[in-house]
Amino acid sequence: MSSNNNTSITLAIIQLQSGFYYSSLILGFILLIGGVLGNILNVIIFIKVGNYKNNACSLYMFVRTFLDLNMLLAGLATRILATGFQTDFTLINRIWCKTRLGFTDINGITTYTMICLQAIDACICSSPSVAVRQKSNIRIARYLILGTLCFCFIHEIPYFIFQDLVVTSGTPMCITTNAIYAQYRSYVVSLGIITTIPITVISIFGYLTVRHMKTIGVTRSLSSLTRQTISMALFQIVALLVFNSPFATWQIYSIITANVVKDSYRRTVEQLITSFIATYAYGPYAVN
Repeated sequence: MSSNNNTSITLAIIQLQSGFYYSSLILGFILLIGGVLGNILNVIIFIKVGNYKNNACSLYMFVRTFLDLNMLLAGLATRILATGFQTDFTLINRIWCKTRLGFTDINGITTYTMICLQAIDACICSSPSVAVRQKSNIRIARYLILGTLCFCFIHEIPYFIFQDLVVTSGTPMCITTNAIYAQYRSYVVSLGIITTIPITVISIFGYLTVRHMKTIGVTRSLSSLTRQTISMALFQIVALLVFNSPFATWQIYSIITANVVKDSYRRTVEQLITSFIATYAYGPYAVN
């Protein structure tokens, strides 16, 4: 009887692994190909139109386009190679192990900051108050972008130090060697900086922008450029909520159940979901 149960569990695990493997691979290729082409077209359009030179929200989007493109090529492409073709360079090259996630984190945190700044600027631009609308300033936007990049580079310095390629029981592993910093990354970075905080900020300012747009429809008309920019910002807000909310939910679940005793089947299922969610979370970089 026990042998039959074990066989059934093994078959179920194999089926799950196969299903998640192909789903993650197909999703990864869709996001990679569509995202790279879309971001390249965005670069061409922004350069051709040139509105990013005078419009703060457009400048945030323009900078995001380069960050998203880099994130897809350095982050998602290498993830597809690792999960789909068992070619994980972080387990082969120590330098890549120490730098890959650090640089993708710099890209990720900067991107989410740009989305938050977009949401805030869209809210300011759509305000019925002329005085508030004048607060949208291209000069301030440039300083905020430079400040964000500097902060992110400084913030990731400990990661480049503590992340390392180690061999445990003959198996190479790219891990954070400092336990305290590993907890910081789980609780503060993953759960706070790149999930909870952006979702909260864009939800609040996105809601206020929609309210302003309803008021604008009655009280005044916006220029076509401003209206289009606000619409793009709102779309990106929705995209972040769609792709990032499941990641945030799974992070919370993982932290809550970290000390729970789990059988092999549950551990396998959770590993597969984690892998799929990690690929799914690249969505915001692809739909820009």
